[in-house]
Amino acid sequence: MTEIDKNVLQEIEQNKKVEVVVKRDSSTHGEFDLVRVFSNMGKKRRIFVCIILACMLIGLATPLLMAELKDRGEKVSVLLNMVYPAAKKQLAPDGSELDINYIKSSYILQKALKMTHLSENIPISALERNINIESLLTEETRQKLEVAEKVIQETKKDYEQVLEVDYQYEGKYIITISNGFSTDPEARNKTYLESSEMSALINNIAEAYIDYFYETYMDMMLPDNTLGSINNEELDYIERLDEIVNLLDSLSTYCTETVKSQYLSSRSRLDGMTFQDIADCIKLIRDIDVDYLYAYVFYNNIAKDKKSMVTKYSYQLKNTERELNVVNGNIAYNSQLISEYKNDKINISSNDQEVMQESLAVTDYYNNLIMDQSENYKKKASLGEKIANLNDKIAGFKTTTSSQTQIEYVENELKSLVETCTTLYNLTEDHANEILESDSYKNSFINYIGAQLSKDSFFNSTNIKNAIIGLLAGAFLGALIWGTDGIIEEFKKNSSSKNALKEGEAKA
Repeated sequence: MTEIDKNVLQEIEQNKKVEVVVKRDSSTHGEFDLVRVFSNMGKKRRIFVCIILACMLIGLATPLLMAELKDRGEKVSVLLNMVYPAAKKQLAPDGSELDINYIKSSYILQKALKMTHLSENIPISALERNINIESLLTEETRQKLEVAEKVIQETKKDYEQVLEVDYQYEGKYIITISNGFSTDPEARNKTYLESSEMSALINNIAEAYIDYFYETYMDMMLPDNTLGSINNEELDYIERLDEIVNLLDSLSTYCTETVKSQYLSSRSRLDGMTFQDIADCIKLIRDIDVDYLYAYVFYNNIAKDKKSMVTKYSYQLKNTERELNVVNGNIAYNSQLISEYKNDKINISSNDQEVMQESLAVTDYYNNLIMDQSENYKKKASLGEKIANLNDKIAGFKTTTSSQTQIEYVENELKSLVETCTTLYNLTEDHANEILESDSYKNSFINYIGAQLSKDSFFNSTNIKNAIIGLLAGAFLGALIWGTDGIIEEFKKNSSSKNALKEGEAKA
């Protein structure tokens, strides 16, 4: 080594300061890189696309499954229409209060269930719970209620004068049955019927109620049956003839009464006759056969036992005279009331008259007295005629005798006449039954419009909205899981880099 080199080394050793600079690139350490996050997500896109689709399907199916498991919103209804005048006042044909809720009675429901023959056993209590009855108001009443509701909403006040609406009804009722039957209203497991069974059931309920209504309130009855009296051979001849006269008079009145005015000319499909035709036949028999035989027996005083007849008629005479005395007393009492009664006085004045005029006002009480008096005089005339006939019969049976030939003639004529009267009665009864059982007569009181089925569609707006929300929620959840996985991968990479750096420093 030369002398110069030794001098340089000696200077360095004297200073002893050496600087070494190591350049390390650590600018990316600990940074969160979104690019790498999306890169990580892209690497697993096939997997997470399947996951997103699965979440969307689950979100779509869940609300639809819940809608399927929910109670069915199926209902069936009929419109019951009361067409008689009093129905608009919610009254029965006889003027009594109409109990429409009787349609839910066990009698009606049991009858309807027997008629329907359902595939499932439905308890009456469960069926009754699912029936709803709604009475329809008239259009005018509905308009008044709408006006009242608007006034209340706008003013925020409850005005009594607005709410005092006179409710008027149309005489129409909507009967509705909801599907899903159970004796326990809180039960989850319910019995459901098919739509066809629901329709048949509510139609039969309407039919059962109409039959009950028809049997309870019909104003057209069958003729009184007194055939037993005219066939009673223990009665004497004149007594049987009296019964025959009563029967024919009753049938004649039945065939001509105005309550059946729309059916008097209705022709029977069985015999082609009308009530008017039957009434003509009755009049013919009465004029030709009955009146002649009655006169023959009456004026010849023909009887099986005259003493017994005198005793019977004497007893009837005393009762009739007693009734006449009562009527005469009523007439005398009413005459006194009428003569002493003073009508109400009223004063009448007008603008162009200075002096007030006095007038009498006839009251209802006075009018009733006059009407009662008129009825009393009618009763008196009828009883007087009856007394005269009884006196003639008593006098005749006391004085005359009848031959065997006359008795045989009367018995033969009576037998023939009884057969004729029986035929006339059966003809009238059959004709009445035909009318009473006809749909036209039933529909003149009450009818119904058949079952109308209504149910919530499975793909209704609510279910579709819930399904779309579930679909979007599933897509969002899948995307959230995908993004979370990408972020987790980024954190894992940063953690690995940090661990590697620590290991390197430890080795250095």
